[in-house]
Amino acid sequence: MSYIRKIEEWRAPVSMGAIYERLLQTTGTEQFGPAIHDAVMTVTGGARRIYLFEATGRENSDLQYFFCEPRLEAMLPAYSQHYHNIDPVCDAYSAAPCVSDIAIQRIRPEDIGSDEFRRRFFDQAGIVERVSIIQRGAHAWRVINVARHRSTGIFSDGELDALLGLARLALPMLPLNRRRALARSPSAQHVEDRLHLLCPSLTRREQEVCARATVGMSVEATAIDLGIAKTSVMTYRKRSYQRLGITSVHELCALLAH
Repeated sequence: MSYIRKIEEWRAPVSMGAIYERLLQTTGTEQFGPAIHDAVMTVTGGARRIYLFEATGRENSDLQYFFCEPRLEAMLPAYSQHYHNIDPVCDAYSAAPCVSDIAIQRIRPEDIGSDEFRRRFFDQAGIVERVSIIQRGAHAWRVINVARHRSTGIFSDGELDALLGLARLALPMLPLNRRRALARSPSAQHVEDRLHLLCPSLTRREQEVCARATVGMSVEATAIDLGIAKTSVMTYRKRSYQRLGITSVHELCALLAH
């Protein structure tokens, strides 16, 4: 069984001040996820995978940022459809039942009941431990999920304390990050409709990818939004630009402006 514990006391060291400032500055921008990544790498000895998401239960989650190896990235749509509801992280939600409650879960491969899930997402990739810190918000649980490879080993007590401090600062920002990101972007659907009229040579998926590029979404954000791999987004962009005879998103925006 996994280790799950509700956190009653916590403190963020003074050294977290600079990290907190950067998170505040990047909230709602494409740099928020990378700022979380840099913070995790700063306060620990490294991580193979990092996820930030909000969840209302086993069936519904909203991934805001991920950092992982390309092989796993290609599996994220399948994970959302088939594996999230059996992921042991869902068992930890009940340990944080009230608003502002926070809990920590430590998972090692031998703790996972599903042979297929363990093999595909842990054993084959050499993951030896995953730590999830869960905070209950007003409408959803907020989660930071950090996994370690065998080359780095399991987390030390000091690293766990540092991750808890980081999570206490970062997790309350997730709803604000999501709202600000939405407010910054014009409607992708509006751009898709214009692409459909002006660029009928593009496939529907190419239109979807190009529309998100023009409203400022990164390759990573587009992959999350459409539920496809980052490599697929790059392929669709390249094909679209070739069809349209352009080389950049700036030229695409100019094309749509006429």
